[in-house]
Amino acid sequence: MLPYRQGIMRLPLPEPDTSAVLFDCDGTLVDTMGVHRIVWSEIFARYDYTVTDDWWADNANVALLPFVRLVVPDADESLADKLNRESMAMYMEALHLVEPLEHVVEIARATHGSRPMAVVTGGYREIIIPTLDAAGITELFDVIVTADDVAQSKPAPDVYVRAATLLGVEPALCMAYEDSEIGMASARDAGVGRIIDIRLVDASS
Repeated sequence: MLPYRQGIMRLPLPEPDTSAVLFDCDGTLVDTMGVHRIVWSEIFARYDYTVTDDWWADNANVALLPFVRLVVPDADESLADKLNRESMAMYMEALHLVEPLEHVVEIARATHGSRPMAVVTGGYREIIIPTLDAAGITELFDVIVTADDVAQSKPAPDVYVRAATLLGVEPALCMAYEDSEIGMASARDAGVGRIIDIRLVDASS
């Protein structure tokens, strides 16, 4: 049985036979999604599109080109990349608004030093490192694997496979914390042994 804090269901800690612990970044370790929504709402407003709560909940984790095509159907990779670069610049200007998700970060802090840990993200390194720095948690992790490090990002398994390889462990002996369907699909297809959907637990303190 996975351990929980007494009195309220919380995130499970890694079990003793877990060789390495892997964390998604956006929406898992750090609450960045609100900032990303502000940024993309402003960008898509130029195309006379209003980002609603439901639309964002359904599509925030979609890969870049399909994501842009939801609003700009004829968008090609060049336009998607242009808009993404603009979104990253706008995000960096709002970096002060991001906050660590403490109910997940406390797992990383409790695990630090007992076994290797990695951040495994579909985001880009130039955004992820400043985000982790702003949250004050970069030094907790032995490895940070981003979309820049693989041929295909999430939902492909590449980022999780690479993280396990760099940590020198088998994916089956790893535990992953994720907040999205595409992230969990990536971990599952990489063969990660335990995958925790952080949306299913109580985040209250």
